[in-house]
Amino acid sequence: MDNTKEIIRRLDRSFTRRLKRADYSDHEACTAFQHRHGMKGWEIFFMPEEMNYDDCLSKLSPDDVVFDVGAGDLRFDLMMAEKVKKVYAVEINPNIIAPALHIIGYDLPVNLIPICADAFKMELPRDVTVVTCLMIHREQDFTESWKKCRTIYARKDGVVEVKAINHAYH
Repeated sequence: MDNTKEIIRRLDRSFTRRLKRADYSDHEACTAFQHRHGMKGWEIFFMPEEMNYDDCLSKLSPDDVVFDVGAGDLRFDLMMAEKVKKVYAVEINPNIIAPALHIIGYDLPVNLIPICADAFKMELPRDVTVVTCLMIHREQDFTESWKKCRTIYARKDGVVEVKAINHAYH
């Protein structure tokens, strides 16, 4: 836990430095990336939504296998990895996940699987029991396959948990 707290402090310092020296010279490349991937509004950006971490963590159990949509810089995934069996941390933006992986380095937990991809276009791994999505700014609907798992997601008014539709999937 102490190691995780230190890694999260380093991720936060990195995030703060990037905000302070924001460089919009790659705006065209960023916009093109968004359009290629069908992203809307703020979906490409990462903002730690820490106000929802504890509530979401309280809904998870040690046997859960989590598919985290919009993993950002992996700080929440590090916390989940201490509590659950496995975490698939899916982040579409390579400019967010790459620096995070560099900071975490060899301290990456064995049960945390970072994936740089569009979670909305991925096949859900068969062992997943819970889908989490703490992106308040998400504009996409959840896919049908996700509804076969418990879903925990954030809205502006807090965290919502939806029970699985079909437990036989697993």
